[in-house]
Amino acid sequence: MSETTTGPIAMDEDGSVRSDKIYALPGYTEGYTAATYCINDEDHTLGNLLRWMLMKNPDVEFCGYSAPHPSEAKIHLRIQMYDQKSSLTALHTALDNLEQMTEAILSKYAASLASGDFERSVEPSYDFESVNDRLWAEKEARGISREEFERKKKAEVEEKERIEGKGKVKKEKGKGKTIK
Repeated sequence: MSETTTGPIAMDEDGSVRSDKIYALPGYTEGYTAATYCINDEDHTLGNLLRWMLMKNPDVEFCGYSAPHPSEAKIHLRIQMYDQKSSLTALHTALDNLEQMTEAILSKYAASLASGDFERSVEPSYDFESVNDRLWAEKEARGISREEFERKKKAEVEEKERIEGKGKVKKEKGKGKTIK
C-alpha cells in the first residue's frame, strides 16, 4: 500500500491513519467524523491540553481522552464532530493552535526573564552549618547566648569526666593488675 502524509499523521491509500506516534484505532467512522486516536509516548499533559483545545472548536461534539494503563506511555483521544466534519482536520487545527500558544507563552516568558522584572526568592541552605547558625540566631533572639551555652556545656562535660574519673579502674601497664 502506498502512503500519503497529512501533516504529522501518515495515511494509507484507503484513508486509514497509521504512524509510530499517532494512529486511529479501529472503529472510526467514514471520513473520520468520529474516531479514537492512540498517541504514543504521551501522558495526561498533552491529553488534557488537546481535549481543552478541541472543545474550544464549535464543530467538535465530543472530545475526551484516557490513559489506558499507568504503565503504558500512551493516551487514547476520542473526537466526535458535528455535520460530518473530519476529526482529523480538527486534530491538526488543535495541534497547530497548541503550538502557537506554547510559542507565545515561551516568548513572553523569555521577554519577562530578560527584563529581570520579577520577584526573586532565595531558598535557605540546609547544610549543617547553615541550619546550626539559624537555630542559634533564633535562640539568641530569645536571650540564650551561644558562648554562655558552650561554657555551661563544657562545665558539664568536665564535671562528668571528674565524677567518672573517681570510679575508674586503672591497670598497671603490662601486669594486668588493677589498682584503685
